[in-house]
Amino acid sequence: MKTITDSYKSISFFVEINIDRFLVPVTIVGALTVAGWLVTL
Repeated sequence: MKTITDSYKSISFFVEINIDRFLVPVTIVGALTVAGWLVTL
């Protein structure tokens, strides 16, 4: 049971890291898109 719990913790840790690595570029691109749209107004 401890092995299952430890492997779940490590998998959830890697998922959190990957989500963070995905959200940062998406946020930057979104901010640049909104800034470009505001400049054209």
